[in-house]
Amino acid sequence: MAGSAVIDDPHYTTPLYHKTEAAHIIAVPAQTFRDWAVGYARKRLDGSQLVSAPIVTTLEPARPQGVSVPFVGLAEAYIVAAFTKAGVPMRRIRPAVLWLQEHIGLPQALASQQLQTDGAEVLWDFGRQSGDPADQDMVDGLVVVRSGQQVFRPVVRDYLTMVTYEDGWTRRIQLPQYGKTEVVVDPWLNGGQPTVARRGVRVADIVSRLGAHEPPGDVAGDYGLTVPEVEAIRRAA
Repeated sequence: MAGSAVIDDPHYTTPLYHKTEAAHIIAVPAQTFRDWAVGYARKRLDGSQLVSAPIVTTLEPARPQGVSVPFVGLAEAYIVAAFTKAGVPMRRIRPAVLWLQEHIGLPQALASQQLQTDGAEVLWDFGRQSGDPADQDMVDGLVVVRSGQQVFRPVVRDYLTMVTYEDGWTRRIQLPQYGKTEVVVDPWLNGGQPTVARRGVRVADIVSRLGAHEPPGDVAGDYGLTVPEVEAIRRAA
């Protein structure tokens, strides 16, 4: 699974999620995720159209209303979410993502470990070479120079620390909205569904039982969890 071979690995390329489901997993609005995944065209007041290309990988579903987002697309969207959490407007993120893909040399650069190692420097160069002050402002929102090196600002860095890489690609993402309860998405674990890492229990199974009004203590006992862990899952899910 080295290099661009990730594109050939079915764990990364097989659609696993509906767009609304993927949006929920990474805690962004469904319409926002859809804009990232399929792009959009919007009419301006002067009658012209604002057209924006997709920046998250999706595939045609095998059947109408079927799943269309592979794990690699979820991993890309997770990083885009980090950029938006830093306060960068979407219209500025898109050209930056295209620059990253071109200069890292991978169409799925956001899911690559090279984003963590080289991404801040690549974006810094983008800001310097763009010639558009707004692009430089965007880069300044994501990157800062420390000890003579370009590094991501804390909000982006915090997202990146939740990613585990293997052979250069995102293997596992710990979802920050669950706090100290380690809930991960990993395409090798429960089909990429959010899972309590230390027990291998799907979040959906816990939520289903809580939705049936089972006491949190009973659910925690059955799955080998603590009541605070179950309560954290209830709040986040």
